[in-house]
Amino acid sequence: MIELIKYIIREETEKSIFNPMEIRLFKFVNKFKRDLGTEKKMLDFFESSLSTFNIPRSDARKYYDIYTLNYRPEGDYENVTTVNFKDPKRFSQQKKTSNTNARSFTKDKIPFKGSNLEGKWESTNDGEWAYIVYSYGWYPIYVFKYGRWFEIDTSYSSSTSKQMRHSYPISYNSDLDETTIIVDRNQMKGIINGSLKPENLMTTRTDEFINEMKKKQRTGEVTMFRMGWGDERVRIKFKVLSVRKSRKGYNIIVDIIDVDKIIDNKFDRDAGDFFNDEMIGISKDTIKKYMNEYFSSVTKQRFQGLVSDFYNIDVKFRGNN
Repeated sequence: MIELIKYIIREETEKSIFNPMEIRLFKFVNKFKRDLGTEKKMLDFFESSLSTFNIPRSDARKYYDIYTLNYRPEGDYENVTTVNFKDPKRFSQQKKTSNTNARSFTKDKIPFKGSNLEGKWESTNDGEWAYIVYSYGWYPIYVFKYGRWFEIDTSYSSSTSKQMRHSYPISYNSDLDETTIIVDRNQMKGIINGSLKPENLMTTRTDEFINEMKKKQRTGEVTMFRMGWGDERVRIKFKVLSVRKSRKGYNIIVDIIDVDKIIDNKFDRDAGDFFNDEMIGISKDTIKKYMNEYFSSVTKQRFQGLVSDFYNIDVKFRGNN
């Protein structure tokens, strides 16, 4: 039995950590390494070559770092195993950069050091790895862990606020549902040390959101927001009529009590009465769409876009369908 265990361990440790396509990629880069020379030329080469190997171009920096740390002059990348693999999380040195260029590093989770702003990988108490962006060396403003980005809800100072703008880790052309999850300082601490898991945070956020809706229902609070563009821009006022548990989560019934049309940032008093179908271009379907967009926007950062899993918005108009 002991010999069998040793054999299994040996098989696992001797197996290459790279898949066949990655091995082919690194062997291919070896052929041009001497001519490429500079880091920029290497990065450009990776970016232009990755699609040939069915790897996203956005992973250019990742594969450049892996290749550089695990470079094999003889091209024997099949011999890079879990034993001798140099993980960029542990071995990459922080690259110096200006704060204004920090996002080019954070979006790819690359260690960097700016002016009182830095990002680095850390092994956490629960055995996970976290990429942490620090302001002034101690205040975590962004953390990537458990496959998600977390953002601190308080910027601490005006300079930290500026650093957060420069280092925001998600590209503006990313999938629309991708965003950071906003957390307070205690929650950020729990995420980093492993005492707070995302699923527990989501449960807490769900309870907080539903309690907020129930409070609006109980107090009769009027909520007001603006939505739409051009001829379809409006101000909507609504109340929460009911919050009921359903088989799939919660059914929230809202009552539209007022709709004002906006033209050039001013209320169009000649637009007519919405409830008498006099407001041209603004239908009940339009308002229903806006209500769902509103609730999606106010809950998006709490749940990273996964807002339709536990509630449904049912829209009424002055108590009627």
